[in-house]
Amino acid sequence: MSRTLSFLLTALLILFPVITGAEAVPPESVSGWICLVCGSSGEADLCPVCSSVRGKWFCQECHTDNMTEICRGCGQARDASLRIQSTDTNRLNAWPAVRYLAMSNDPDALLALAEYYENGLVVQRDRTYALALYEKAASTRYGPALMKLGNIYDEGVLVPRDYFRSMEYYQLAADQGIPEAWWYLGTYYEEGSTVNRNYETARQYYRKAAELGDADSWMSLASLSAGGKGMERDFTQALEYYEKAAEAGSHLAMDYLGYLYMAGEMVEKNEAKGLAYYHRAADAGNARAMFALGVAYQYGQGTEANLTEAARWYEKAALAGRADAALALHALNQ
Repeated sequence: MSRTLSFLLTALLILFPVITGAEAVPPESVSGWICLVCGSSGEADLCPVCSSVRGKWFCQECHTDNMTEICRGCGQARDASLRIQSTDTNRLNAWPAVRYLAMSNDPDALLALAEYYENGLVVQRDRTYALALYEKAASTRYGPALMKLGNIYDEGVLVPRDYFRSMEYYQLAADQGIPEAWWYLGTYYEEGSTVNRNYETARQYYRKAAELGDADSWMSLASLSAGGKGMERDFTQALEYYEKAAEAGSHLAMDYLGYLYMAGEMVEKNEAKGLAYYHRAADAGNARAMFALGVAYQYGQGTEANLTEAARWYEKAALAGRADAALALHALNQ
């Protein structure tokens, strides 16, 4: 990114609370063009906010300024570059591309634009308009948008909580092959608070989610088997599901298997195996497993006591948000 553009974006970040008072206009109502440098709308040939020429864009591949639809530096198409830009974690950098692509009803851009309005990022907060954008993205049966609306009605965000509407959206998302949607539907049938409890239906939905790649759904299946919900308790099957979840990448399953082997619950106690699962979970970012490793190394569970290693894992767990790990580290250092 050029030094000039970086300065411009920094300046705009400071000015946006003032600028967006006039710029928080739904993209459908924009009669002019969207500036691809700052995201403002314009009628004349120069952007009224940053004075960039109409049609100017910045290639995300080779960092070249362009006026044509194909980058003069590397040949990348403008829309391809804009799609890359729209996913930038810096919301101010992404804003021009998101707003431009949303005007063409790109579902990913509509979802992103809705988040800007929902949270008041760059634009003034407008939750009514955010909901309208989510609904517009979902109108094309776009799975992630359907999931988002399911979550919105499930949690009572932007709208009054409505579990029946949330189930409708989750079912639509499930029909589009979204694994998480099948899991949510399964929880409704397991809990039985909105629909009649049906453990077999819950089991079927969890399995669909798991087979579509949702690793944690194997955990839900394991819980049904271990808890004897709708069936006789089956710890062997539960363990098999926990292992499937771990193999599929669930750090929650790795952590829980670590606990099971350390405690000797459902399985024969094997601290060395439990420690190995804790390591896998911790390497995957599980803070509870990091704390458990600190305890294991402090007291020699499944390994020789090693206070240096204990301190290292307590510190990692504390940095990952475990307040008890910070206390344990402090006590260890006394």
